[in-house]
Amino acid sequence: MPELVIHTSVSRNKITPTVLTSLSKTLAGTICKPEQYCTVRVVPDQLMVFGGKADACAQATLMSIGHLGVEENKAHAAVIFEAVEKLLGVPQDRMYLTFVDKASSDVGYKGTTFHTIMGK
Repeated sequence: MPELVIHTSVSRNKITPTVLTSLSKTLAGTICKPEQYCTVRVVPDQLMVFGGKADACAQATLMSIGHLGVEENKAHAAVIFEAVEKLLGVPQDRMYLTFVDKASSDVGYKGTTFHTIMGK
């Protein structure tokens, strides 16, 4: 259910399977949920400008059912920004990360919702 989506100006040829699996492991580790439920989507080759410059940049969204909040988001941001800089080459001052805390009833899986699966 945790989903990390990164829109970036970085070219497609730099987004290898290893980059994706590394981001998936990073997401599972920071959000403290099993990797089997984590999804990572990198949308490369975006026509983007950040701060008036067309250098490498990104806009990311982290969606999760719980495990988000004021203190948690600070920790997630530190981990995700570091990973994106290391794996995609996007400097930490050229990316925004938005956090979305979804209700379990708003996320579907296996023909039902996580509200039913989790019992809450």
